[in-house]
Amino acid sequence: MSETTYYLALDYGTQSTRALVFDCRGNPIAIASVANQNCKAGQAAKAAVQDGDYCYGQLVAACRKLFAEHGLSPAQIVAVTLTTQRACTLLMDNRGKAQSDVFMWSDRRMVEGMLSPMSWFYRLGFWVSGMTGRIDYLRRAAKINLIRELFPGKVDGSDKIGLLSGYLLSRLGGKLLDSTVSQVAYLPFDYPIQTFAAKWSWRWQALGCKPSQMLPLIDAARQIGTVTDGFAELTGLKPGTALVSAGADKACEAYANGAGEPGVLSLSLGSAATVTLGTHRYFEVFRYAPAFPGLEPGSFMPEVQLERGFWLLSWALDEFGASDRAEASALGLSPEAYVMKAIAEIPPGADGLMLCPYWAQGVIYPGPEASGIVAGFRPEHTRAHLYRALIEGVLMTLARGARLLVAKSGEPVRLIRVSGGGSQSDLVMQLAADIFNCTTERLTVREGSGLGAAMCAAVAMGDYPDLASARQNMAKSASRFEPEPANVACYRQLSQRHQRLYPAVKSLFKTR
Repeated sequence: MSETTYYLALDYGTQSTRALVFDCRGNPIAIASVANQNCKAGQAAKAAVQDGDYCYGQLVAACRKLFAEHGLSPAQIVAVTLTTQRACTLLMDNRGKAQSDVFMWSDRRMVEGMLSPMSWFYRLGFWVSGMTGRIDYLRRAAKINLIRELFPGKVDGSDKIGLLSGYLLSRLGGKLLDSTVSQVAYLPFDYPIQTFAAKWSWRWQALGCKPSQMLPLIDAARQIGTVTDGFAELTGLKPGTALVSAGADKACEAYANGAGEPGVLSLSLGSAATVTLGTHRYFEVFRYAPAFPGLEPGSFMPEVQLERGFWLLSWALDEFGASDRAEASALGLSPEAYVMKAIAEIPPGADGLMLCPYWAQGVIYPGPEASGIVAGFRPEHTRAHLYRALIEGVLMTLARGARLLVAKSGEPVRLIRVSGGGSQSDLVMQLAADIFNCTTERLTVREGSGLGAAMCAAVAMGDYPDLASARQNMAKSASRFEPEPANVACYRQLSQRHQRLYPAVKSLFKTR
């Protein structure tokens, strides 16, 4: 183990692509970031597709920026690893070349036409179990079925069906494969056994895929090989630099955050917001909502997710906060920092304004009919009230999910470790402590996904014997926030009211 050799974690996120360099102690050495266009220009409403070459080019651009802005020698980088956003689907050929655009997780289009009928015994089983409607929704929401509808014949004629993670890994290393820990999507994956489903599984018919079209999988923290000479030449990396498998961004982030440590719950307050536990026992928070693979072999990370989490704050600022952005700029503050100063003056409960953050639907949770709600508007409410109601609504919804997680696991939680953009605000950290009624803590490193990926590199290169050891040495805690009893009591009452909001109007949004 050398203090002057580093791991390079590449993180293709929703809003940016980041090149992050860590040392063997988990200290951030350098970071470079380039903004992502999550979709091509001029796309139709609800669409979000991007060109595979563009995504690869973002990795190259981030690396080039890293070496241009920081005094790093390529020889100091001993391993490269990759983490990406989840559920981004595309078609590929046997060489790993993209045969379609990448359909990003944020693409909200559904299949509109007729679905091919499944075998009668599957349909009977769904009817008996009351799952017919849910399976129909899953099939219509699946990106692979959307590609099939938009481009007839293309899916059946494709060599491979994969995720953005597998496509980028294949481009980086020249080998067609993906990480087991990145398999979070509507694909025929059997989550309890963490491999693709048996050939007789209903999943193959529901999604119209063939076993031969799936990418080979590799566990996290394994050396795949080395980066290609082409990637090394484009980025300035040393030829022959090791390439290591990691996992999806939330898996890496949650692991770095302590998911799997006794009594620790991971809370991610990013564009998508999640509460996650780590376990070696498979269980589902909601029936039929799978627990995704964890970084450690044979581990699981059951979670509750709000697909539109702290993205909602950016949305509100874009739609209603032009004057807030202008004022923030005049004061030399980020828009988010300006908002935090404004909402600090608003009392808990936002003077009666409540927001239910179900801006995105789901097969099981929050359900196919899910829609966001803002309730309780009065003349005295301002944008600051809306911002506070938004943050409180996200946290109260996640806190209910956390209670379900804890009840299912049977293990008490003593600490919530928070990551993502929201964790950088002391106000949000205190709100989380009060609403969850639990001590909250954040890591010294903001980039949890990159840190988790770097842990994988450290293990693959032999600097630590296993991921648990890597985490123990590389993840360092920073600020800690304790619940304030008066606020805990207030939010307990508010949460009871908030919990009744969506069930009271849910029937209004059902379409079938």
